[in-house]
Amino acid sequence: MTTFGFLFMVSSLVFVWGLTIWCFKKVLTAPPDDHVVKPPDSLGG
Repeated sequence: MTTFGFLFMVSSLVFVWGLTIWCFKKVLTAPPDDHVVKPPDSLGG
């Protein structure tokens, strides 16, 4: 494997794992279900 191939593989893995951790963090720190933001009355809220 060339140096460029190795760097590309490492950067791809870092990106995928970073995105995975970011998504899990967003889901696990979501507001509770009772905190529902209602739309404005002009939209039928």
